[in-house]
Amino acid sequence: MTDNYQNINVIDPLSNSIFNTSLTCTNNNYQISKVQESIDENTNLYASPGWIDIHTHIYDGFTQLSVPPDEIGLKKGVHILADAGSAGEATIDGLRKYLLPTARTNIKSWLNISSIGLVHLKEGSHINYLNPELTIKAVEANRDFICGIKVRASGHIVGSMDLQSLKLAKLVARETNLPLMVHIGETPPLIEEVLDLLSEGDVITHCYHGKLGKPWLSDGKPINALKKALERGVKLDIGHGAASFDFDVCKKAITRGYLPNTISTDLHIRNLNGPVFDLATTMNKLLACGMNLTEVIRSVTLHAANILREEDWCNFSKKAANNLTLFTVERMEEEEISKDVNGNNISIHKKIIPKAVINKGKLINLH
Repeated sequence: MTDNYQNINVIDPLSNSIFNTSLTCTNNNYQISKVQESIDENTNLYASPGWIDIHTHIYDGFTQLSVPPDEIGLKKGVHILADAGSAGEATIDGLRKYLLPTARTNIKSWLNISSIGLVHLKEGSHINYLNPELTIKAVEANRDFICGIKVRASGHIVGSMDLQSLKLAKLVARETNLPLMVHIGETPPLIEEVLDLLSEGDVITHCYHGKLGKPWLSDGKPINALKKALERGVKLDIGHGAASFDFDVCKKAITRGYLPNTISTDLHIRNLNGPVFDLATTMNKLLACGMNLTEVIRSVTLHAANILREEDWCNFSKKAANNLTLFTVERMEEEEISKDVNGNNISIHKKIIPKAVINKGKLINLH
């Protein structure tokens, strides 16, 4: 791809609009010049502020699930990856010293309330793994890239600890003025008890899982505890993962008007080769489930940036023009099938394909 584009449709998440522009580069500084107020149907090339995936596992080499960040980051059109709890207070220094300096992709971290992070997968099952005081100190020492606190609040992980990990995580989040990301899944604890502890700005990840105890009724309406949480300003995040995204749950909720705030992958070694693959694949599944193109792009740009407190990420007169994802939107001539975590199929008729990124003013072609 060339450094200059004369006919490109730009999706502006701030104005919730699509318009046609030219994109020009001078001395690694890109400028967007509006050509017309509406979309140009003669091109299928689009640009948006750089994509953000707020739920990944990228502490590569340190935890059993993590993958190399650049393989799912810039190489896939994603500018910012937030690692979701792979590191705790006892292991966060390694992430800073060894991962951040080697990755081209911008990395943030949800700090696990468990000191050991995801060294093993029952990190919240014993009180000895939790040290709120040291976790707060770790946040203060790493505020430049810690974006929030992570806790996994489902039965296989917490065991007899029930709600204790969640309550301590909420305490740390409150004391550090950070959002809390809560993994939900199988009971116990009861989902109503989990949701009642969340407040404005907190994030429910795996929001459309299909397990027993999901926060949705069979007709797609939220249970009362979820309805109240959403009214308080709690956010919904996809967090696809290997076991936490169900097409039927998702489609029914979207039909009722309960769209996710953010689309994320929960990418790790067990789903990298399917069913997740990458962020674009997950975005395409949400298109097929009923979201429109602008809603999908806003979920991986504006809404994600707001959760991570990335100021001006979507402002084209500031950061955005030099941190873009360029992509095509293609209608499939032949039906393509995607699967959720339970093996259910959905037909993909429209597909977002990342083609290039402009990262800090430099063009990187992907194909």
